[in-house]
Amino acid sequence: MSIARHKSRLQVCCDHCPASYPNTYEAEDFDVMISDARTGGWRIVKARVDAGTGDDTSDLFGQAPRVAGKKSDKQGYLHICPDCQKALNADRSTLI
Repeated sequence: MSIARHKSRLQVCCDHCPASYPNTYEAEDFDVMISDARTGGWRIVKARVDAGTGDDTSDLFGQAPRVAGKKSDKQGYLHICPDCQKALNADRSTLI
């Protein structure tokens, strides 16, 4: 999970390692949290849809039809900490 939620507090967590941005924020300060994390060197980008995973393609074709079952909690963004961004170029291709 990219954004950890505990009660009314939010925190940005890396999608590739156990790191998290040290500050926590109230839900209404979501935009401030994202801005602070980016200023702190975090990369936050919209995730690409991988056709082989069966993920949502609503950005390509409009609203996807509802399929039976619980809606996925997957978030549409990747959150990458500064340390993971420094990975070797060969490993880096898997981050984005």
